[in-house]
Amino acid sequence: METTVIPFCGLRYNTTKVEEIENVIAPPYDVIKPEERVVLEARHPANIIRLILSQPHNDDTDGANQYTRAAALMNQWISDSTLVRDATPRYYIYDQSFNAPDGKSYTRRALIGLVKLEPFENRVILPHEKTHAGPKADRLNLMRECHANLSPIFLLYADPSGDIEQIMESFTDEHPPEIDCPETFGSTHQLWCLDDAERNREIQALFSSKPLLIADGHHRYETALALRDEMTHTNLFGYGYMMVNLVRMESPGLAVLAIHRLLDNLTSDKISHAIAKLPEVFEVHEIDTQASLMAKLDELKGKSAAIGMYTTDGNYRLLIPHTITAWQLDVTLVQDTLIKEMFQIETLAEHISYTAYADDAIAHVKDGENRVALLMNPTPVEKVLEVAMAGSTMPQKSTYFYPKMATGFVLNLLNE
Repeated sequence: METTVIPFCGLRYNTTKVEEIENVIAPPYDVIKPEERVVLEARHPANIIRLILSQPHNDDTDGANQYTRAAALMNQWISDSTLVRDATPRYYIYDQSFNAPDGKSYTRRALIGLVKLEPFENRVILPHEKTHAGPKADRLNLMRECHANLSPIFLLYADPSGDIEQIMESFTDEHPPEIDCPETFGSTHQLWCLDDAERNREIQALFSSKPLLIADGHHRYETALALRDEMTHTNLFGYGYMMVNLVRMESPGLAVLAIHRLLDNLTSDKISHAIAKLPEVFEVHEIDTQASLMAKLDELKGKSAAIGMYTTDGNYRLLIPHTITAWQLDVTLVQDTLIKEMFQIETLAEHISYTAYADDAIAHVKDGENRVALLMNPTPVEKVLEVAMAGSTMPQKSTYFYPKMATGFVLNLLNE
């Protein structure tokens, strides 16, 4: 089937009313802690946080609640021209420049457009993780009331020759960005409006043969599908599409980090049992320091499956499997073999947390008893695509595309 990615008339903050855009944007809703929400709300009365994380009240009803309040506030901002809709369809080019935890500097370029919603079985939009019901119900309630995409999801596309990025570059070389935002949430942000009909036709044609991989936003994609199915009676075009950030997977600006596993609430017996079982599956190498362990992991990146382990007895270990099938990923090996079989953990949510920072993982183990850190190499993005193309899924928290994209630069009205 054909992939449809189209330009659109985005809803954006009016720069004559909101002069400093950094005061109204926010990180994605699902990474914001309660104390961070309060800080964001205080930055500006029109901060996007008031829509994406509107808070419940004790006297809420079916007809008056956090979702209806978010919709009323969004409509108020449209009425008073805090938010204004672009007059003609266009794509948007979004650059984030940042320093990653690996010490390297990156600029990640995304194209913001609308993608036609397709069920996963059509193999046009590809998931790589399973989803949970709770977050989908929350986001569906918000979309039902607002009739808008308040933030784009993150999709990857393969383009070895870089044709789409070349078209974007030809435009950004000729035009200054409409938004040039100073460092906020760990990166700088620039936005261009690609309102060039000829270039946009070229981009749309180039996407038509490309499957798209969901990097971040599985819950919101499934939510958009559910709302589309609910709204079939309206015959409105907009519900069949959703706003997305599209990033080329071969881009040097794509930073993919490892997500390390932290095991808690274990018993000393469980840890001893797992350590005793390690030689059955792994070559076990004792390593002197954290720095040496991370260097060894880095040496093996892309060459061999390898996992680092740190335990409360202060021992660092490098684990290399005796045998591994070509399709098996480090994250699958960790979850299925180490966590479930050797540590005998069945209820993952009670025992596992995650971090992208090795220092934090080691500190977490040192700060408590009967804890274990499992240190990972990042999952190569091409492997994620292979799994998705094969119709399979990966364990949750298999990939971390760093950093998160900011919310609030462009919104998309579904009922226009």
